[in-house]
Amino acid sequence: MSLVDSLLSTLDFSPRGQVIARVEDHCGEIIVSDHKNYRTLRFDGICEQSKMSISNPALPIHNYIKAMLMAVAWQPPQAALILGLGGGSLVRALHACDPRVLLEVVELRAAVIAVAQRYFTLPPADTVTLHTADAADFVRNAGNRRYDLIFSDLYSAFAMDPQQGSQSFLENCAARLTEGGWLVLNYHEVPNADTLLYHSLHRVFNSVLFCVAPSGNVIIYASSARVTLPLSRLRELAHTSGEIFGCDLGYLSRKIERLHFN
Repeated sequence: MSLVDSLLSTLDFSPRGQVIARVEDHCGEIIVSDHKNYRTLRFDGICEQSKMSISNPALPIHNYIKAMLMAVAWQPPQAALILGLGGGSLVRALHACDPRVLLEVVELRAAVIAVAQRYFTLPPADTVTLHTADAADFVRNAGNRRYDLIFSDLYSAFAMDPQQGSQSFLENCAARLTEGGWLVLNYHEVPNADTLLYHSLHRVFNSVLFCVAPSGNVIIYASSARVTLPLSRLRELAHTSGEIFGCDLGYLSRKIERLHFN
């Protein structure tokens, strides 16, 4: 047994609180647990994939979700695409914000959709469409459909799906955006000049911002439009969107920065 395996064998990976559901599919386990006022979704391991307030399901809990939602301030959506369902935090918040918004959701695992529908209060609305599909395939074959916002939150138990950083994925997402629309990526690091993502963003988009959440998640906002608003105004708009979602976005909005290209 390796040193890493020995260390892992000593750790307790059981979720906090009461486990109310365990489901297994070809990708691994899906665990739902309740602790105090919160319901949590995990894929194997100890990392929380999604968290919901049982008393207020629409309230965004994780800071990275709050940071992703700030893009609504720059482009209030009539239609939005969500890549990666998890426990449905983005779906609930966006639907509560405006039930008229058309939401399309793409999730690779049918079991995740079933768990979210049963345990995470997904809105049973005509304006919400769930697709069991690979996100990259979906945006590549989406035809003439256009979205004001595309949210990409593609993670397995311990790692980000690397397709989020590929130029082909970014190009296909850009082709699905309306004029002035934004792609919002939950990424694992700030793109720097040595990374492929940095150069791909530079080739595909004209405006790129980012926000580093306290968890270390890096939320990237990319638009084909040339956004000329000063950074101070973009931050101000993002801050005020907290009123829409019932949370304080002051701290996160101040952390929005431009990604400058050399």
